[in-house]
Amino acid sequence: MKKLFYYLSTIVAVLLISCSDENSPDIIIPEEIKAVLILNEGDYDQNNSTLSLYDITSGTYTRDIFTPANTRGLGALANDMTLYGSKLYIAVNLSGTIEVVNPSTGKSIKKINLKNDDINKEPRFITSYEGKIYVTSTADNTVTRIDTTTLNVEASVTVGMDPEEIVASNGKLYVANSGGWSGFNNTISIIDISSFEVIKEVEVGLNPVNLDTDRKGNVYISTLGNYYDVPGVFQKYNPITETVTTIEEITNSGKFLIHDNKAYIIQGSYGNPYSVLVYDCEKEEVITNNFITDDTQIEIIYSISVDDKTGDIFIMESDYIVDGSVYCFDKEGKLKYSIEAIGKNPNSVVVL
Repeated sequence: MKKLFYYLSTIVAVLLISCSDENSPDIIIPEEIKAVLILNEGDYDQNNSTLSLYDITSGTYTRDIFTPANTRGLGALANDMTLYGSKLYIAVNLSGTIEVVNPSTGKSIKKINLKNDDINKEPRFITSYEGKIYVTSTADNTVTRIDTTTLNVEASVTVGMDPEEIVASNGKLYVANSGGWSGFNNTISIIDISSFEVIKEVEVGLNPVNLDTDRKGNVYISTLGNYYDVPGVFQKYNPITETVTTIEEITNSGKFLIHDNKAYIIQGSYGNPYSVLVYDCEKEEVITNNFITDDTQIEIIYSISVDDKTGDIFIMESDYIVDGSVYCFDKEGKLKYSIEAIGKNPNSVVVL
């Protein structure tokens, strides 16, 4: 879960869809059926993270496929997931684990305990690169490398304070050091993947949290400021010129992603309308301040994901109080389907 002072409000009602038996002991996804996996991080102080399955063909969903498949819960505060090869990797922050899961059944292949001298490392974000998984951890300010064949932890490297999102590009790892849990930081760490050493720290705006890269390898950074008198900014780091540029026309940016060289950026805050701004990374201009082009209303936008194959954009709604919903839009910003009240704080989507 991101900083706890994000936003409180009521959730709007959306279209109802049918729900399958939540107690089904073994969920098998037929190869011919396209499905969506949704990670719900749960409440901060409860052991209620879940992994949901939505069957696109039938329009039915199962709220939790992990618990019945493993006769145990996923853990506390599942913060991020990524699909690499045939395995799904889930960072469960307060439980201090990386769950390696068979995405077709929901069964755990291995639970990797991330600890430093028996202290929970509190994993946050995951990325993959050439047979390895890389995980940021806020408790000890490290990035951990895990081999995807052996599923063994190979090494860790220290970065800046409270590392959040991590991305891989052109043989480098870029890590946002927010410092948000212990006094704000304003750097990103650059790790050379071959040597697995930090080779540079770059100063950016205060409290960087989210990162992504465009086709040219430029790194975009969304910072949150200090939530008071220092605003967040949206910036671009050029690894060739080693310069940081603030994109002035984008303010109040939140979580974002880049697909097809376009940045989809959550904007808004408590008491202010939410929207998804679209920015053209090639032309360096805002395409639209509101990606949604139909009459779909989303009161509080919590997170965003993309289907890399189709370009479908998934927008997740949550108010930290009731179960959140997921909306799938096509590339033109028109709603394709929605999933109501799927779980507590849905934060990421993987399309199978």
